[in-house]
Amino acid sequence: MVSLEPKGPANVANTASPLKANKSPGKPANGQKFKPGGAGGAKKFDKFGGGAGKKFVKPGAGGAKKFDKSGPGGFKKFDKSGATGDKRLGGNKFAEGNKFRGKPQTQPQAPAEGEKQDWNKFKKEKKDLKLKRKSAKDTYEISKEANQIHEKLRCRRTENKDKLVEQIYKVLNVGDTISKVVKAHDTARVIQSMLKYASPALRAEISEKLLPFTVDMCQSKYAQFCVQRMLKYGAPATKAKLVDSLYGHIVRLAGHSIGSGLLDTMYQSATPNQRIFMRQEFYGDLYRKAKDSNVKTLSDTYKDATNMKASILGSVKANLDHVANKQLVDSALVHAVMLEYLRACDEDEEKLEETVTAFAALVPHMLSTKEGSEAGVICFYKSTPKNRRAIIKNIKEHLLKIATHEHGHVFLISLLNALDDTKATKKAIYDHLHGDLKALMSSPYGRRVIQWLVAPGDTTCFHPEFIRTVEEGLAFGKKEKELRRKEILEQIEAPIAQSIAEDAAFWLSNSHIGLVTGDILNHIQGESYEKAASALAQVVAQPEWRISADAAGPQPQDKKKPHNDVEAIIAQATKQRRKLLNFDSSSGDEDEDEDEESDDEEDEKEQKEQKEAAEDDAEPKVKKAKKEPKKPKAKEEEPSAPLVSGIEEAGMHIVLKKILKNDGKREGNPFSQQLLQNLSSGVLKAWLGVNRACFVLLKLVEECPALLEDCKKAVAAERSLSQILADRKTPGAKLLAAKLDIGK
Repeated sequence: MVSLEPKGPANVANTASPLKANKSPGKPANGQKFKPGGAGGAKKFDKFGGGAGKKFVKPGAGGAKKFDKSGPGGFKKFDKSGATGDKRLGGNKFAEGNKFRGKPQTQPQAPAEGEKQDWNKFKKEKKDLKLKRKSAKDTYEISKEANQIHEKLRCRRTENKDKLVEQIYKVLNVGDTISKVVKAHDTARVIQSMLKYASPALRAEISEKLLPFTVDMCQSKYAQFCVQRMLKYGAPATKAKLVDSLYGHIVRLAGHSIGSGLLDTMYQSATPNQRIFMRQEFYGDLYRKAKDSNVKTLSDTYKDATNMKASILGSVKANLDHVANKQLVDSALVHAVMLEYLRACDEDEEKLEETVTAFAALVPHMLSTKEGSEAGVICFYKSTPKNRRAIIKNIKEHLLKIATHEHGHVFLISLLNALDDTKATKKAIYDHLHGDLKALMSSPYGRRVIQWLVAPGDTTCFHPEFIRTVEEGLAFGKKEKELRRKEILEQIEAPIAQSIAEDAAFWLSNSHIGLVTGDILNHIQGESYEKAASALAQVVAQPEWRISADAAGPQPQDKKKPHNDVEAIIAQATKQRRKLLNFDSSSGDEDEDEDEESDDEEDEKEQKEQKEAAEDDAEPKVKKAKKEPKKPKAKEEEPSAPLVSGIEEAGMHIVLKKILKNDGKREGNPFSQQLLQNLSSGVLKAWLGVNRACFVLLKLVEECPALLEDCKKAVAAERSLSQILADRKTPGAKLLAAKLDIGK
């Protein structure tokens, strides 16, 4: 217990302590709980002095003070800055005898009170101090020399860059200097340029020097870019060694904010055996140092020893939980291990529920790979109703990205097929996607989501194997399959028909979108069908109906396959650069090398990221005047896809025949009747001269015999139309003329 008496000489002078009077035995007078002291004495709990019943009172002017920081008589118990006091906490850490004493650093002296600050002198002192601190490092002179050569190396017009790389390597190849400088923000860029411009033999030698430090480099803010350079420019043998050097540290890197991204890149470029060995480290400590080539999946680890299953699954769960707590599950390696674990835990409901609960919030980040999408589907199927609602809530803000993703759309279709509450399905999913229907229809994967909503399980739209996989989720629902699908279609057909009526030209803008439009038109009923059919018929009957010929368009998910012979590619690019450089220097052209621009832009982007990271660690600098931003170069506009006549395009011809095929079963005002009503004589004249248009008219009268007379009247209304049809020798014109009894 802390003593209430002040320490030091002041206590000696005050012989009769007023605090002792409070300790006298007996009852306090007048019913007071705490007896107040005299006029000059200390009041233990009297804040305002003298008042009865005041429980918390500050000491009087002449009394002892428990924590006296400013009084002239007492000592300071916690004195951090006094000249003579006992410094128990704080004080000068550089004083003699302090065991925490570090290197003394001289700081620039602040001006005296009333004097003006000499900023030039202040900046000079700061600069000198920074230089002194840098020069204290043992690699300062070597780094300085390497940076000077690097300034020449990074210039675009510099020739014989491989020679400069050799010079830098001679400077840095002293002891373990490379391992020290690779983590610094400035010399890390030197190593990157060396890996880029070095000859194949020297690049392999530099990589061999760096391989023992790969694990530390993968976790460094700056050295990680050197690992990226080794992956980009290294030979296949170097890349294989790079992956091998990570063995024993896979789980640690998977849970590291910087290393997880590099680990994912290496896993995707690794060989099948290397992928297996990387997954094995999640199975337990047994496989971290010793790899087993007979263990291909998680189930192989306990195949011969079933008593080990619980402990192995516990290790996998602990490793997955570690990665999940860091929210670093967007990795193909983690997705593969997660899928194996969920399949192995099929019988253990308790462990499965714990894992599903932990990963429910991270499902949107698991849908970037095929294995991750399958794992997400299993998580949703095996979840409790509470976890299902949590998963749906978490994917709401990412619905468009998921629906247009190569693997994410499979998860979304599986979810749509397994939910029993169709009203909640429409509200939670379709209503959020309705505003982006055009974006969905422009994506090949988004179109599959729309097709499943209107034509689920249709073998003309989906592969039987895909349907079988998706329908596995029906076992986890209670409602009948046909009833569920009918309820969903009834709820979404009206808003989809409204979207088609508002912009019918878009829904027939190319053959791929047209195929989905045809599926929609063949499944919706009643007023929704008539509204959509009327709008589409008006577009088809327009004389200037044009659609995009390049229907497929660019595929954003496509990835270029890396070439195996990296050295040949680099050598060929070097020759092209030299030719261009020689041509530019002889002709005096001011344009820069186009072959190197894309590579240099990537370097500048990475250097900018490193510079921003370095500025975070650097000392604050004086602001400079802003330079005027450079005007961006005008980019050439990409040529748009050519437009062709919609009635002549092969894909759209199939779409129209598909729509007309189901018109014979419909009652009321079908698409074929509205199309024939909207055809003007000018459009009909143009159609009769086109072979595919004649086949469309032939299909129209074959599927709807009631329209045969109307078609005859339309053609016979003008003699020129009958003459054109009779004169045409195309197969479609001949068949149509025979059907309409023209020319006989």
